[in-house]
Amino acid sequence: MNLKKILIILTVLFVSFDVKADIKLPHIISDRMVLQQKTLCNLWGKSDPFEEITVKASWDAEATTKADNFGNWSVKLQTPKAGGPFFIDFIGKNHIRVNDILIGEVWIASGASNMEMPLAGWPPHDMVVGGLQAIEQCNHEDIRITIIEQKPSFNKEDDAGCRWYKCSPDGGANISALAYFFAKKIHDGLGNIPVGIVLTCWTGSNAECWADLEVLKLIPSLKNQISEFERCKPLQDNLNNWIRGHRRIILNNDWAHASENVDFLDKDVCRLSFDDSGWKSMELPCYMDNPDGIGAFDGIVWFRKWVNIPLEWTNKKLILSLGPIDDRDVTFVNGEKVGETLMDGAWNLERKYEIPQSVIRGNDLLIAVRVIDGGNGGGICGVRELMCIYPEDEPSKAISIAGDWKYLPTAELFNKSYFSLDYKTMEFYKRPNVPTSLNMKTISALYNSMIYPIIKFSAAGIIFSHGESNVGRSEEYMKLLPILVENWRKTAGNPDLKFYYVQSAPSAVQEYGAEQMREAQRRLQNVIPNSAMVSEMDLGRFSSIHTLDKKKTADRLAAVAFNDLYGKPQETSGPEFVSMSISKNKITLSFSHVGGGLVCQGKRLTDFEVLDSKGNVYEAEAEIQGDKIVVSSSECPSPKNVRYAYRNWVQKPTLYNKEGFAASSFTTEKKFTDYK
Repeated sequence: MNLKKILIILTVLFVSFDVKADIKLPHIISDRMVLQQKTLCNLWGKSDPFEEITVKASWDAEATTKADNFGNWSVKLQTPKAGGPFFIDFIGKNHIRVNDILIGEVWIASGASNMEMPLAGWPPHDMVVGGLQAIEQCNHEDIRITIIEQKPSFNKEDDAGCRWYKCSPDGGANISALAYFFAKKIHDGLGNIPVGIVLTCWTGSNAECWADLEVLKLIPSLKNQISEFERCKPLQDNLNNWIRGHRRIILNNDWAHASENVDFLDKDVCRLSFDDSGWKSMELPCYMDNPDGIGAFDGIVWFRKWVNIPLEWTNKKLILSLGPIDDRDVTFVNGEKVGETLMDGAWNLERKYEIPQSVIRGNDLLIAVRVIDGGNGGGICGVRELMCIYPEDEPSKAISIAGDWKYLPTAELFNKSYFSLDYKTMEFYKRPNVPTSLNMKTISALYNSMIYPIIKFSAAGIIFSHGESNVGRSEEYMKLLPILVENWRKTAGNPDLKFYYVQSAPSAVQEYGAEQMREAQRRLQNVIPNSAMVSEMDLGRFSSIHTLDKKKTADRLAAVAFNDLYGKPQETSGPEFVSMSISKNKITLSFSHVGGGLVCQGKRLTDFEVLDSKGNVYEAEAEIQGDKIVVSSSECPSPKNVRYAYRNWVQKPTLYNKEGFAASSFTTEKKFTDYK
């Protein structure tokens, strides 16, 4: 989630790819990039129409091309074996040199929250195992990453905001833990060669958001979403033009403190005398982008509330507790600033501010909070119990301040800039309406802006961690993921691009259908060419969909890459169900990936069930016999199918191979149906 915050730097570092010039390069082709070794590498850009472009690399490779009538051009440049640094000259009517280029292994890392979770984790509950130590040791000149700006779009974009940087302790806290540990494993396992990661992910995103609208038309169940997208696209264009017509607010050059001391042209709003009678109300706490709040909006929102306190409190220092605020805030009481949190990554940090006795002018207090939301969610978004006010050292006397608050947006974040909305005329309430929120769940919107502009960048393969947001639609996912992968490969111009993905881990958070999503993912290994799945069956958490031992998952992904791509044979998976045979009341199961042999971790194999011809389920006994497992139940004399660990939450799986890989959950049923 916090990747959205570090990308504010793009406001001051990058010039738009569409600005008129001679040669223009996309942001992904820039200083410090890593190019895929020993391949014909894609390089592209824009120029004047029909302009002749020469591309010369310092490793003695050269290519020449001519731009088309729209000014688009591309070349394929042969890259050497791993090494560097190098530079590339792009020569036309102007001359651009891209410096400090390394040649090595490039991987695209995509997905949702389990890919996005940074090394620093999401305190206090989601802390990556070994993450803080990894940040301290994250000092690698030759492991580099570029993070694609999180931005949905109704239109296919030519460019995506990003910059390449070297992994270092300074920026390590914000690096995807899964992507970093994978890159480190590949780097070390291939003799310390350079590794580049293109990170394009978004917490909460659905799979259909990452594929082209045209290919999604092959899936009938997405018909309504596609129709809504096509209906709302011109409405969104109208809204974008309306936003651009407002005054742009310039942020600070220092991205970590981008909004400090910035005049958002709304400083009167915190005053006692300000009239907010025309403002709308919102029930707090909540994420303000929910349907009961503002909807699709990122930017500056003011919240105001009058609170009546006991008269005996007027001579005391008080504590104002607001809970976490996503992302930043400046908080006032009776027109006086009592606190602010403007640092990066504080979206889930609880706000507690002292109210000096000098600010209290009676038993009525006006609390005004300017919330600065940089994308996703946003708002005063904790739990009701955390929103309160109380005398210092007397929290037991707390008065709740949850409930109705007045609110008004005063600046909108659009294309990495804030645009001022007149608070005096409450201009936000005249904002053009778009029924479909353009966000990380909008169909095709992330493909348009976060895949299409970068997927041509030559890579060894893709690692993908996703599925939780599509739980409950596993049958649809069986159709969707193969279409998505084929779509990416076709756009990349590489039909054999490797695709390694992570199976969702068990969790009690998702009440129904998680096991069916795991089953869909398990079966897709045999549907998607040049793909492989790694299981997190042993890494699940009761209270969260987020696994924390990212290094274990990364090591498993790297094992697949070593075995499949890099000529280093090794076991990559737990026992994988292949076939069964039935004899009377016993079912014998055969497996691949047995490795050195099947192993029970525990006193006995558990979580096995058998099903009869009517689909009735019976608890079963299971026994390892060589490289097979025999399953039976005294209550089911004529079993037809077997299930293993086929529930949303499994505390401790018991079936492994000797190499220590846990078996995925599975069912032998030919069809499995989503819960309705």
